[in-house]
Amino acid sequence: MVSVRKRKQVTYNDSDSDFMSDEEVRSQPTSSSQPEKAQPVKTSKTKAGPKKKVALKQEKEIKTKKKAKTKEDSDFESQEEEKVVKTDKKKAKAQEEEEEEEEDSGSDTEVIYSKSSTKKSTLVIQHPKGSPFPDAISPLTMEFLAGLAENNDREYMHLHSKEWVAVKKDFIDFCGLVMSELHQIDPTVLVEEPKHAMYRQNRDLRFSNDKRPYKNYLSASFSPEGRKFVRAGYFLSIEPNNKTMIAAGIWLPNKEMLQSLRDNIIRNGDLIKEALATDAIKDIFDGKFGKDILEASDKLKVAPKGISKDHPEIELLRFKSFAVSKRFTDQEHWFRL
Repeated sequence: MVSVRKRKQVTYNDSDSDFMSDEEVRSQPTSSSQPEKAQPVKTSKTKAGPKKKVALKQEKEIKTKKKAKTKEDSDFESQEEEKVVKTDKKKAKAQEEEEEEEEDSGSDTEVIYSKSSTKKSTLVIQHPKGSPFPDAISPLTMEFLAGLAENNDREYMHLHSKEWVAVKKDFIDFCGLVMSELHQIDPTVLVEEPKHAMYRQNRDLRFSNDKRPYKNYLSASFSPEGRKFVRAGYFLSIEPNNKTMIAAGIWLPNKEMLQSLRDNIIRNGDLIKEALATDAIKDIFDGKFGKDILEASDKLKVAPKGISKDHPEIELLRFKSFAVSKRFTDQEHWFRL
């Protein structure tokens, strides 16, 4: 009888060798044992060669230059925009200063003008005995304006720059007298430096086909707000050839103010009719009174919106400005304050 000898089972690892002895096999850990922690493998960086270092350095420099150029372009564009805005402002300011200089004393540029090319005005300006009066416009001022009407250009202003300085001073002094007289009659009139009441002589040519650079008249305004008024005020214009004018009232009020005026006319129409029919009004306007003396150039041809055409005050309600004006002939011009 043959006895069967049982072989002891041994578990091998993948790393075991068939050439290991029994003792070596037994000494190896079995699958039930915890595996050893894998040691981290250290990777060594390969050092770049000299050529690669130069290439990396060049690439870095290119990127840096691109970023700097992009920033410079952005800064340049913003600087150019600022320059354009500043240039436009400088040009506008320079043009305004140039116009002011031309008004005051002509230009300092060495431009030669000839008086032979200046047209002589055919309008005869009278010089009353004893003129110029201290409380009236000088005849020399009227002669200057008559010449300007015939020669409305920069050349005339350059040739007569000294005369213009005297004309401007004469008118400003007269504005001071008018302002004081008006304030006594109407205390709401603002009393300020007379020069602030005078309008500039240069015309606004932006939206006009008439490119004459100057006005043919001298003008000023007086009101509770001064020259730039929004409520009722007084207007003075000095111009030869029977065109001198004085006006009072309110011109083209805004929508809210016009509606308020019309509401008051509806409630108290008789009051404005009475004010426009006094003896003084009839005397000043050669017998005319009432709506016949009001400024009618912008009067509506139909009834205002929301008002019946049969309204008893429809004639007054059709007006958009409530102002009166009085013109003076050259003979009447020499009135004294």
